[in-house]
Amino acid sequence: MKPRRLAVAAWFCLFLLFLMPSPTPASAAETPTEAVQTTMKDLLYLLTELKETSRSAQRQWEVEQVVRRAFNYEEMAERALGESSEKTSVSDRRQFTRLFVKVLRDDLADKLRDYALPQVAYLSEQRGGTDTQVLVAPAGREVDTRIEFDVVQRSGRWLINDVSIDGASIVATYHAQFSRILREGSFSDLMEFLKQKALVA
Repeated sequence: MKPRRLAVAAWFCLFLLFLMPSPTPASAAETPTEAVQTTMKDLLYLLTELKETSRSAQRQWEVEQVVRRAFNYEEMAERALGESSEKTSVSDRRQFTRLFVKVLRDDLADKLRDYALPQVAYLSEQRGGTDTQVLVAPAGREVDTRIEFDVVQRSGRWLINDVSIDGASIVATYHAQFSRILREGSFSDLMEFLKQKALVA
């Protein structure tokens, strides 16, 4: 009888496991638009709650965490640096990426600080071969300003790969700016430029 009881108990446990819902990672069910919505919500909340000058250091730190969590910042930094990326050492690229994140953090805060979450309208989602474009009206449908988020999937998560405001790509803008500095100077000049831009307000 004892082996039979054990067999019944084992079958009962398997039956319970069958009834339990399979765990599904939140990121797997998340759409590109939902990823952008979460990022916009987090950024606009921080820019509203921490807008006082006395809280600028905390604001920068918090916004940087959103950038590191929601943006494909390493590939963005590589594209912004362009061909010069291959000519720099691993250590220099790591330092460049660290400063790039801080510059991206401050530029995003500067471009979004005048918007409020209730105004934001999500207009469309267009999927391409490897990426998806999510079009947003940050000041509402009636205002002409548009922000397009280029979103890609990495390790099962949707990450923002570029941001275009009224058609101007932030990565392309960085690339043109960085290329000019490198053409007229050196990589050290570019790093100094980024350090000055990344200074805590």
